[in-house]
Amino acid sequence: MAITQPSKRSKADRFAAGAPDAKPAPKLRGNRQPIAFTLPPEIIVAIDVVAAEEKRSRANMIEIILGQYLQARQQREAA
Repeated sequence: MAITQPSKRSKADRFAAGAPDAKPAPKLRGNRQPIAFTLPPEIIVAIDVVAAEEKRSRANMIEIILGQYLQARQQREAA
């Protein structure tokens, strides 16, 4: 078992760091927040086919598809 150094932060600091508003703001690239996730290969291939037809990047196509899904869901919830 590895030997670890004890925390140099006090119990009060550790407690305060656990508060929901103590979390740092997400890092942005411009006005966008990076995200990483995995998808099944067949979905990636399908997205790539549609993206090529629309002359868009894969990331842009995923953004459009997610946006359309969220709009459709909001409309269903409003109805």
